[in-house]
Amino acid sequence: MIGKMKENTLIKVIIPVHIFNDEVKKLIVNAVNSVPEDISVNVSCKYGLSNELNEALNTFKNVSIVEAEENSPSDFATLVNSAVGGTKWFSVLEFDDVYTPIWFENFKTYSETMPEVSVFLPFQDIVDYKTNDFMRFGNEAPWASSFSNEIGYIDNECLQNYSDFYLTGGIINTERYISAGKLKTNIKVFFWYEFLLRITNKNDKVFVIPKIGYTHHIGRDGSMVEDYSKTLTDKEIEYWFNTAKKEYFFKNEREIKPFSDKE
Repeated sequence: MIGKMKENTLIKVIIPVHIFNDEVKKLIVNAVNSVPEDISVNVSCKYGLSNELNEALNTFKNVSIVEAEENSPSDFATLVNSAVGGTKWFSVLEFDDVYTPIWFENFKTYSETMPEVSVFLPFQDIVDYKTNDFMRFGNEAPWASSFSNEIGYIDNECLQNYSDFYLTGGIINTERYISAGKLKTNIKVFFWYEFLLRITNKNDKVFVIPKIGYTHHIGRDGSMVEDYSKTLTDKEIEYWFNTAKKEYFFKNEREIKPFSDKE
């Protein structure tokens, strides 16, 4: 373990890591560099990666590395769930992404005047990883009145009509996350969407801060979610999307009927 989490730290940044190579080493250093030094960083990694990560990140005093137990799942949702706790708020940073310099200051400003909000999301620059070209903005949709009743808020009705939201980079209330049941690992590629449906169904407030707070890269070879998504047919994607909309009423994971392309 590198360093030690500071007492009374307000926010923990969680970086899930399932692979390690020279490319990942460069990316994760860039990712951690985008986190202010007064924010604790917890790298939640697959079993067997701690030595390589310690060597790559040993200059960062705000970083702790927590390795998954042997034979435990190393999927994204499990790595996030295992690292949550110990701070009032947490945020998930993908190791190939970065925060913008002003994001945590924006969060501080808004959270002080909006104590009822459980999840703050940033506008995102979505960028092609291979070309570094800007592709589109993420999370701007709730500012359109056709999607939400209140400008800036994501409610359950909004999610029923529009599902394309990005929670990486967002800052989530830890107590509300845990009490809501955390991420359900069996929802596959729609686990963040199901989580949003679940908490908004309980009237938790989700607010998008109208400033760029996060740069999200897509199209990287080896991306866990993208590689998995490529194995799914259109029917399977539709199945898991509909499954998320059925399961959000339940706090805990339940046994899910296996996908069948005959249905």
